[in-house]
Parts: sequence; C-alpha cells; structure tokens
Amino acid sequence: MNYAKAFYLWLGFLAVAMAVALIRDKLLTPIVGQLEARALGTMLVSAVIFGLICAYVSRLDGTTPGSLVRLGIFWTVLTILFEYIFSHFVLGVSWEFIGVDYNISQGRLWPLELLIILFGPLFAAKIRDYWRGRKSS
Repeated sequence: MNYAKAFYLWLGFLAVAMAVALIRDKLLTPIVGQLEARALGTMLVSAVIFGLICAYVSRLDGTTPGSLVRLGIFWTVLTILFEYIFSHFVLGVSWEFIGVDYNISQGRLWPLELLIILFGPLFAAKIRDYWRGRKSS
C-alpha cells in the first residue's frame, strides 16, 4: 500500500470538504437552516469522497481486507486529527463545540462521514471485485 499516494488522495478529501462547506454556508444554510444544511453537506461530502475512494481502490491490485481496513484507519485518523487541530488551533473553535458534530442524537451526521472514510476502501474493493467478476463472465 502506497501511503504517500493515499495521503495525497486524503488531501483531495479535504478540498472536497472545504468546497462543500463553502457551498453549504453560502447557499444552503440561508435556504434550509443550519442543521439541515449541515446534514445535506455531510451527505454530499460522503458521496463524493466515496466516489474518490472507489476510483482509487479500483486501481489497486493485491489488496487484502486487512490492508483496506488499515487504509481506512489511516484516512480516518488523519481526518479526526485535522478536524480537531485545525478547528481548535487555527479557527479558534472550542473543544466542546467541535465535539457537537459527533452527536448523532442532535441530528449531526459527521460520524457518517467518518464511517464512509473508515470502511469505504473495504466496500469499494467489494464493488470492484463484483464488477471485475461480472466482466470475466
């Protein structure tokens, strides 16, 4: 597994998330409200990132379930570290406010995104293998 390439793809995840956050804040929030806009934004980011994961995994050969889970863990740890470090130390957001995004009972869907990143490589490989099997039939 080439973790340098995986890191560059993760930077793409970051760019997608930042672009969607701008769209969410400027366009969606005034129309549907903050909570709904955050939910729609999370679903959009999740879909785009899963698409990127599928494209990346489709090019990998010789992967094992373990290597794919490790890849998902790598990306998830980077994402959580970035979320906390950037939000707190660069944007000045309090630790408590950052933690609010993890509260599903309050309608926050951020944990969904983390699950997509964590298990996305494994699911993408299953999709890849299914389609490869169909093409050889």
